[in-house]
Amino acid sequence: MSKVCVVGARNVPDFIGGIETVCAKLYPELKNIVPEYDFTLFTRVKPKSKAEENFAGLKLKYIPTIDISGLETTFHTLLSILYARLFIHPKIMHLHGIGPAFFAPLSRLFGFKTVVTHHAVDYQRPKWGGVGRAFLVKGERNACRYSHRVICVSQAIKDDLGVRFARNAERYVTIRNGGSLDFHQHVDSPEIMHTFGLSRGKYILAVGRLEQTKAYHELISAYQRIEQPKYKLVICGVGIHAEQYVKDLTASASENIIFVGFQNGERLKTLYANTALFIHTSHMEGFCLVVSEALSAKVPIALTDIPPHREFKLPEACIFPVGDIEAIETILRQDDFSEYQSLEAFEHQCQNTWLVCAEKHKALYHGLV
Repeated sequence: MSKVCVVGARNVPDFIGGIETVCAKLYPELKNIVPEYDFTLFTRVKPKSKAEENFAGLKLKYIPTIDISGLETTFHTLLSILYARLFIHPKIMHLHGIGPAFFAPLSRLFGFKTVVTHHAVDYQRPKWGGVGRAFLVKGERNACRYSHRVICVSQAIKDDLGVRFARNAERYVTIRNGGSLDFHQHVDSPEIMHTFGLSRGKYILAVGRLEQTKAYHELISAYQRIEQPKYKLVICGVGIHAEQYVKDLTASASENIIFVGFQNGERLKTLYANTALFIHTSHMEGFCLVVSEALSAKVPIALTDIPPHREFKLPEACIFPVGDIEAIETILRQDDFSEYQSLEAFEHQCQNTWLVCAEKHKALYHGLV
């Protein structure tokens, strides 16, 4: 039995964040298609019971860490790799994110086949100071230099690494995240809509972590320019280590600007399925799971013009310039959003399921062991 250890997620399945969502969706699919593999996911949230130490056939191992931004991931990754070396002895160590990738040399020194998934160029986020940014830059370099494979969640990331770290380009592979939610059955829950005070087709939706690079402040600023908005603005997400930004954002909450916090499962699907428009104002992404989720709901979509967004094959009408509040306002003022709907983009996304993602990971793992 081949053992695989996974480091990078705070917790699964119910924790907001891109890496957490990827792990919660990907590894159950992997376990289904390669049951002979033994997966251990290291988490940072202490389980409340024995039942929470397993998830969909996966072992969850809690490793304590320091709850300080910038140090949390560092200590957790180091302790997880040491624990794996002493007690698990895996064939593969899979590090998610360029923060954990800082320890790729240690993982390789211990004899693990080391895989890094590069989710985003995190050091470009304004929240990181000089030390944190330098740590992440070094983590990216270590990923490219010491790992056996670097999985890039978008072609944009792979192309970028191929230019900046060309020497090891043969190690880089693009495996796009699945991201799709199951909308095979029509999602229409009056109870859930009533909970949020919403009506079908009467609101505009934005989903994602509340942080500066998502540019919710620009979205809200554009929305507030409309004196009598036809649609409510619903923002779904929470902030992590971004208390002041979240405080500033939520100060704008009103009858028409609604913050619904972290949602998943049927509640999240209901919000997607009943929105008039999904809008994403982010300045930077690695892949952007929420866009793939919105596409699977077949709703109109408007996105900023960044390379990962372009990979979703949406028409030009759906793309607007980064940071352009007037362009956002123009979109929000429209009565009809049908021009932002694309059957071609939906069909393109349908080919990119979590099962497809898992099959590609299976092939990569088999190539290493």
